[in-house]
Amino acid sequence: MVNLSELRGGLLVLAGVVVVLLLLATITPGLPGELLLQSLRFHIIAGGLALLVVMLVAGLRWRALIFLFLLGAAATHGAVQLMEMHARRDEPLPGGPATTLDVLSYNVLTGNLRAEEAARYIVETSPDVAVIMETPGIEDYLDEIATVLPYRVGCTGPGAACDLSIHSKYPILDGQIHRMWPFRFERLLTARIEKDGVPVTVVGVHYSKPYFDYASWAETEQFLRILGRLEGDLIISGDFNAAPWSDTLEALAREAGLAPAPTHPATWPVIAGPLGVPIDNMFTRGNARILQIAAGEDSFGSNHRYLRAEVGLYPAR
Repeated sequence: MVNLSELRGGLLVLAGVVVVLLLLATITPGLPGELLLQSLRFHIIAGGLALLVVMLVAGLRWRALIFLFLLGAAATHGAVQLMEMHARRDEPLPGGPATTLDVLSYNVLTGNLRAEEAARYIVETSPDVAVIMETPGIEDYLDEIATVLPYRVGCTGPGAACDLSIHSKYPILDGQIHRMWPFRFERLLTARIEKDGVPVTVVGVHYSKPYFDYASWAETEQFLRILGRLEGDLIISGDFNAAPWSDTLEALAREAGLAPAPTHPATWPVIAGPLGVPIDNMFTRGNARILQIAAGEDSFGSNHRYLRAEVGLYPAR
């Protein structure tokens, strides 16, 4: 039977583990998996708060107070990053939007066993633009999707590097495919379209898994160079495999002047629903703003919940 002193000792060890994880996520000493810890920052804090309650019940009041201070410091650090990012949403725009764009961002999962349902959802809801990651998961239904979204860039022919595609109701005036370093997959696309006379470039991206920390930073540096060459308003959408408060996305948004969505719906893992991690994200640049965004309740066999957003396109200043 565990006595009170042993229980208290175990709780202190667990609290120490939580603090170490948060420190690694904050100071990033260069260890593998730091970006994953950053994305899980608020989940770790939530777990720490539950542990805090147990510490108080066990009589560790002063230690619990110190632990609460450390949890608060970690939460503040993440909150400040988000506040700085969201401040760009408040930059003034001229009047109301000239038009809006219905954008779907969906990692459909290669090997999806419910691919037909996923494709049917796209066809039946018919967004203006669909950014599809792991497109081979629905390759048997691309012709069906083309009946409502006839214009496409990416995955237009056979090839092992195919991953990402952008589908549009409107003609793609200029479409570009970029291979993302260091793995050289087709995971960065740009598609310039025009709706109601308002031009905008849709950018689709699919980052590598978060445990390849160096790869994520290399992809961010390449992404920034490409964004710097694009003119006009942008809608950026994709699977970043990282939350908005991770260092890579914070640096990307800051250096490129990107405005985030009004909220950050969780998309992974599907089983966690709204309590998961927002690793799929949307941003805008210039005279475009995400007016509302939501994650799908049914993933249709994917391991990601899709994002659906209404994006306002404002007239030139």
